[in-house]
Amino acid sequence: MSISQSITTPISNGLTSQKWKILISVIFGIFMVILDTTVVNVAFQTLRSEFGATLNDSQWIISIYVLALGISTPLSGFLADRFGMKRMYLTGLAIFILGSFLSGISPSLTFMIFARGLQGIGGGIALPLGAAILFRSFPPSEQGMALGIFGLASLVAPALGPILGGFLVDQSLWRFIFFINPPIGVLGIILGIFFLPELKSDRKPSLDFLGLIAECIGFGALLYGASIAANQSWSSSV
Repeated sequence: MSISQSITTPISNGLTSQKWKILISVIFGIFMVILDTTVVNVAFQTLRSEFGATLNDSQWIISIYVLALGISTPLSGFLADRFGMKRMYLTGLAIFILGSFLSGISPSLTFMIFARGLQGIGGGIALPLGAAILFRSFPPSEQGMALGIFGLASLVAPALGPILGGFLVDQSLWRFIFFINPPIGVLGIILGIFFLPELKSDRKPSLDFLGLIAECIGFGALLYGASIAANQSWSSSV
């Protein structure tokens, strides 16, 4: 069974009885991933000043996160089919937590960009699998309700991001923008270990290497082109 089939197929009644615990586990894990999409934006100028970077160089703090998120998201389905949905969801959260911690201790802009890339990879794996797990955990008649509750958390996180980021920047605590993620993420992983069901596919798909290469080049080229357009104009040969 592929992940696309898994999304629309609820799990057995025994596991469905744990659906609310599963929902809470997923919300804890995904909340910080969505929060990170906006919380860093407020601190952008502070980060730029902290590292003494130009605008074009420092914008990669945000751009690399989006790029890594976009590349790893399509891979999440393959990884879930290959290694199990729960395992890859928790792995994605762990990678995101590691990237958050490294971002918080970053001594340089280059290190920060690398750490943000890790965050994007982890978030891109965990985010779609969290929604897929919810679909499997609730019967069809309750899937809309589950996604509605999940959606509320998804709306609160990006709205809270600028407020939290602005407060921490005003207090000269910009590193805590990243340090707030590990405690929430660790709690999400602990809850996931105990409450999330083991969901494995019946097939072991092979990786489309050519598709992966094309995806990386395509997303990377588009993002790079957009990032230098302000300086070199859209008509530039680059």
